Amino acid sequence: MLFMQQDKLDFAYKYPFSREAKEIVAGLNATAVDGTYLQEGVAQISSTLKNGRIAHERTRGITEVKLRYIMGYAYARMLVSAIGDGYSIARFAAAEADAASEFLALNIDEMVKLCNELELGVERKQNDFVMGFESFVSIPKRNVESMLINQRLSAGKVSVDVRQLLILTRGAIERDVGRGLPIDKKLLPKEIVDAARSLKPQERRAAIGTRVGAYSWIEKLLANPIADVRHRSVNLIFAPYLVNVKRLDEESAAKIIIGYIERCKQVNPNTKINESYVRYQCRYAKNKGLRPLSLAKAKELLKEVAEFE
Repeated sequence: MLFMQQDKLDFAYKYPFSREAKEIVAGLNATAVDGTYLQEGVAQISSTLKNGRIAHERTRGITEVKLRYIMGYAYARMLVSAIGDGYSIARFAAAEADAASEFLALNIDEMVKLCNELELGVERKQNDFVMGFESFVSIPKRNVESMLINQRLSAGKVSVDVRQLLILTRGAIERDVGRGLPIDKKLLPKEIVDAARSLKPQERRAAIGTRVGAYSWIEKLLANPIADVRHRSVNLIFAPYLVNVKRLDEESAAKIIIGYIERCKQVNPNTKINESYVRYQCRYAKNKGLRPLSLAKAKELLKEVAEFE
């Protein structure tokens, strides 16, 4: 443990989902549940469920603290799987992405390195960055600024500035952390399952602001995955809004909705929505000139899954 490379440990500590962190965890060859690491995992999940943030000590030079945090992340993945609630898993993935983003904002080189670990194929071009179109559209988008309609596209490459790249990297991290979760409970140690019983899952409702702009609530809804009512949200809200209010072409609108549905699967993986359904609804909305539901009707439709502020 004391002979591991310090630079690898430092990187893994900031990004416990990274390749370096996985190599450190594998190198320990742990075969039994460690009480210290379990306690750290419980602390991380408790902070996430209560505050929406990971309790991350910004410590330098203390190997044991950094290793405990890295291992705590591995235990946190098992604990949130034992909870078995989709919204809690999505909250955990978002909190990890937020914590990593705080470090990435201070180190562009680490951001590019992590992007390539996440197979985004990012290249630096003078003051900007480029990535392949397929990589770009695969990243869940939490805000309108990072959507394709607001980017520069040339020869199959999307150009972004450093601020946009940070937003996109955060989305890629959130997606990566959520992959493989939940772990099958049958594969989890009894100690993990027992410890998870004290951790309460979160209420599955997204907070949707409505104060600014006639359709700002739809943009907020697009940034917050929901557990249910996805079919009707696509054909009654998103498709009409994107093609007839924002005037996007059908394919661009479909890409945005498909990305949103993928993030919704982290909240509740059960859905029969596929890409052909989304594209059909975008085409239908365009041909019929449909407008999105009014806010009042949307509140009634989504009352069980979204809380409008």
